[in-house]
Amino acid sequence: MLAWSRPDPLTRDLIHLINARRHDHGDTEAAIDTLQAFLEQGREAELLTVLAALDEDMAEWLFDLLAEASCTLMLDGPEDEKPAYATMAALALPLQANLTAPLNLKIDPIATADLLHRHLRLPAGTVVRVESRLLTDATLELLDLQALQDHLATVADSQRTQSVAARLYPPVENTAFLLFEIIGAPDPGLPESWEDRHRRAILEGLVDQCPELALAPDTIEAPVYAAYAMFDAQNAVRIHRLADETAAVWRDLDPLVRSRTIVHLHTQCGNGVYMPVWTDLFDPELPEEHGPVWTSPDVWVFTADLPIEWPGEMLTNRLLAEGCTRFENHIIEAPDN
Repeated sequence: MLAWSRPDPLTRDLIHLINARRHDHGDTEAAIDTLQAFLEQGREAELLTVLAALDEDMAEWLFDLLAEASCTLMLDGPEDEKPAYATMAALALPLQANLTAPLNLKIDPIATADLLHRHLRLPAGTVVRVESRLLTDATLELLDLQALQDHLATVADSQRTQSVAARLYPPVENTAFLLFEIIGAPDPGLPESWEDRHRRAILEGLVDQCPELALAPDTIEAPVYAAYAMFDAQNAVRIHRLADETAAVWRDLDPLVRSRTIVHLHTQCGNGVYMPVWTDLFDPELPEEHGPVWTSPDVWVFTADLPIEWPGEMLTNRLLAEGCTRFENHIIEAPDN
């Protein structure tokens, strides 16, 4: 008989909150407490494994909760007062096309905090604390949800804080991320939309401070939890690396084989799923049972409410730029349970 051990209490809580959601009677606050406990125990990988096994609607719902759990804290205060929250948010900003090294993505944290407070129309009494550097996708790739939560806890406790990331790495995409904390907000949510004049005012104010930004206000969206920016950035970096590795192997093939090689892109087209993406190189002159000439490692990306909802487009564009021209797309369907 196979050995079986009972799930620990936290895992049982996770199972209960998923089942409660399936039957439309979940408790959001209890769910966030459970997810925060997972992060505090360094068990983020277990949550991502669960996300990979859920259907699209459930995975997107759980990811939204996970983003909120990692990027919000309820502040301690007198019991008779209404609750107040600390929230860690991000803005994705366009960069100039030809950046020079070293990067100088510095901003004035005080002026930027005032800019955000005015043009995000934040309630009176809230305090905005801004990271003094804009972060790149390659920098955010090194972070995890626990690091975001730990950083926010330090800020909320008014301790002397380090920056979110120690080093700034060259970007893979022409995007930079402004990370900031809202302390003392009456609810943990973020503005879901903003007027054009406020969006333009924020970007114009940031471009004045950091000339490496591009003045393209129509490309920026309302702020999101920093977890969304982190996963978006990691998706971009990982897919670019996958394309680089595939193109490098393709270039090393015999020229005759290379000319007829077909690249299979295995991607996920659904929204709200944490799934692997990989590539195969096939030689159509080889028998079918031979299989691919080469198969890449898996790259895991998340597609809930992020700009990269279909990684195949980014992969195709990158490989086309490297000289690969023959593709077949193979869509990974989300598991039913």
